[in-house]
Amino acid sequence: MLLQRATRFRLYPTREQCARVEAWEYGLRWLWNAMHAEYVAKWEGGYFVPTAKRQSYTLTMLREKVPFLAELPRNVSMQLLHELDRAWQRFFKGLAEKPRFKSRKRGELAPMIEPHPALFSVQGEGRHAAVTFPKLGAVRAIVHDTMHGTPKTCALVREGDAWYAAVSWVAEIADPAPSTDPAVGIDLGVVNLLADSDGRRIQNTRPLQKSQCALRKAQRRASHTKKGSKNRARANQRVGRIHRRVSRQRDAVLHRESKHYAESQGVVVVEALRLKNMTASAKGTVEAPGTHVAQKAGLNRALLDGGLGRFVALLTYKAERTGCRVVEVDPAYSSQECAACHHIAVQNRLSQSEFHCVACGHRANADVNAARVLLNRGMHGGEVCGGDGTARPAKQKLRAAKRATWSVAQGALVATTKAPCFSTG
Repeated sequence: MLLQRATRFRLYPTREQCARVEAWEYGLRWLWNAMHAEYVAKWEGGYFVPTAKRQSYTLTMLREKVPFLAELPRNVSMQLLHELDRAWQRFFKGLAEKPRFKSRKRGELAPMIEPHPALFSVQGEGRHAAVTFPKLGAVRAIVHDTMHGTPKTCALVREGDAWYAAVSWVAEIADPAPSTDPAVGIDLGVVNLLADSDGRRIQNTRPLQKSQCALRKAQRRASHTKKGSKNRARANQRVGRIHRRVSRQRDAVLHRESKHYAESQGVVVVEALRLKNMTASAKGTVEAPGTHVAQKAGLNRALLDGGLGRFVALLTYKAERTGCRVVEVDPAYSSQECAACHHIAVQNRLSQSEFHCVACGHRANADVNAARVLLNRGMHGGEVCGGDGTARPAKQKLRAAKRATWSVAQGALVATTKAPCFSTG
């Protein structure tokens, strides 16, 4: 099995190295916008769009006439053309939106990638390591993890005032044997980040919410500074450091929990969430304005603050090496279905934490019950159906679910029940 991974190392460049890389940022952004303008002109005019190979000849001429382009590493400039061409090809295939121009005001960076492994290297371990990059020399780095394969590319990435080297590598490993560990179902939520079918619950730490006060203060201070001043640059760096700390706090929890399940379970059943639809704005339009806009915005922040989609992504790639299998199932009505008798009714769950089946009297934590329902669907291929889960058609189930409305109370979803349109007995 071919294993493809990327490892990030924190860099600590000198002032001279920082000045040089910042000059590269300007040059690569200018090159991206110039080549992107050619794509846009050809595409809007109905002509054949250029390719990276054709634009490479233009790049050669530009490097002879534009001094700051000659200072860029040749391979990094050429790789930018390939990244631009790849972005346009994804747009033509309907996989992504149309590429756009890089804006300095928005802090957008053009790709800074060295594609040839012979021209970069990672030396040493721990705090006394270094990453060598073309025309930059050895940059002090912290190498916290060793690469277990062959390096392929090295990208320089900036997050606020911090620099990182993202080194991608590949390794050929033996196919792992299927894990014989037990299976588990995981329900993802807002109050509890995750709850599994074994009764284990991890609370959502909400790192962004905890740093909201400091973030607002830093953003307010940055907005009061003069545009283009050094004070504004320092204030924006302070905002960036807060965002970086929040991201690292969130990733620490997600990495720890995804590693736990990838190494201890044979099959992990998770929800196939459509986060883009779940976090859509409730503003509506001018003709049909939405309702409960502020409450929905708070729920969207809570969903995104937990990083639910990232948890599934981390779990999936870590399960490849352990033989664990990740199964995504439809989560529809899993919070209303009883794990004991599979009866579905909106009255089963009247609060965020308590589940009480009106048919069989089964009581459990609502999130744990949902995780057991997901596990049953993943292991037995159980489909969502109405009524008792086996006899009634799906059409009746949909009619019953529409009789309930949901509201947000103190960060939790609470159901306001109405009489169902058919008997659930």
